[in-house]
Amino acid sequence: MHFRTLATVHSPIAIEEDKAKDLEIAAALAELKARKDAAKDTIMIGFYMEELNNLRSSFARAVNREIAEIMDYYSANPVNPEYLSFEDYTEDLRKEYDATADCIRLPQGKIVEANRYPLWGRFVIRDSKVFQREAGPLKHEKRTKKAKRMKALPDYPRKKLYASFNDYAENERGFSYDEEHKGYGYICNPNVMWDWYQIGGRWPEMFLVKDSCTEYSVGERSWCNEDDKSVAPEGYIWVCAAKKKDIEWQAMREWREKKARKRFSKLEKMFATGQLEEDFRGAITPQGVSYYGEMVYFKGETVEDYLKRHDILDNRKYPVYVHDIVDVDDWFSRDDFNWTNNGAVPVDWAERIDGYIDDLEDEDVLVGVDYHI
Repeated sequence: MHFRTLATVHSPIAIEEDKAKDLEIAAALAELKARKDAAKDTIMIGFYMEELNNLRSSFARAVNREIAEIMDYYSANPVNPEYLSFEDYTEDLRKEYDATADCIRLPQGKIVEANRYPLWGRFVIRDSKVFQREAGPLKHEKRTKKAKRMKALPDYPRKKLYASFNDYAENERGFSYDEEHKGYGYICNPNVMWDWYQIGGRWPEMFLVKDSCTEYSVGERSWCNEDDKSVAPEGYIWVCAAKKKDIEWQAMREWREKKARKRFSKLEKMFATGQLEEDFRGAITPQGVSYYGEMVYFKGETVEDYLKRHDILDNRKYPVYVHDIVDVDDWFSRDDFNWTNNGAVPVDWAERIDGYIDDLEDEDVLVGVDYHI
């Protein structure tokens, strides 16, 4: 799953000016663009261009370095080995081995666990008999001919199934014995939050800054939105990293509301005329307009209803909509906060974002990061 996080690089940010590097990257981008315009297979060229976009200025390269250090602490495969530790499962495996499990004797005589190889739960035990799950056209549990040839062995001791505890841990559960730590387990990062990330990614248009701003990063665009770019208001540009003092929060709020009002007008018109716009992947129903199975417009709702339903007219000081906040000190998630009755946004999460950004220095850099776990 992909999530959007707000990462913060606290000032001062160490910017190593390198004009020669800037020109080198700009030339490489120009060459790749020319190749992309002339080529048929442009996927890999596009990847390289996005990587270079994320590094095309001294400020952007500094942001990239700082974010890499912050995110490494939460990585599934951290660069710093100090973040790794041994996760010992020996005691849990021992408890499993000493316990019982529902088992089934196959027609050829072999006894296996009902929920493991080779049955994987396709057969279950009910009233000391074996039933096949999702059998026949109705997909019901049924005493099929195959099930009748099996014998139910509920609460069967695992010790009778495996030659030894080591056999169970290694061959059944797939663990390796770690000589250094004298146990079965894995070397992993207990703080893991992501296994892949991009600065920008699916959400590269995080902040508006004036087009006169010189310290920002456009990051990398994900392959799925490489050509899906929003038009910024006149005099502004979209970026995914900038200093707090340079971010135009009011312009962002106004742009978001204007965009929502325009979208509402289109949906309302489609419902009224019964005609979908070209390339709109939705459907008109008696109740309103749906998009990929989700209702996006309801019959009779006003533009104010629509804006309120999408939290457009909220009271946020900083219109930033993210799942997490991360900096060098901590990682905060909206999942840690109370939820509203309709399951939308946690009640206290918007206040947490506002309070967090309020406490930042003007020179601190805010960065939009797309991460996967």
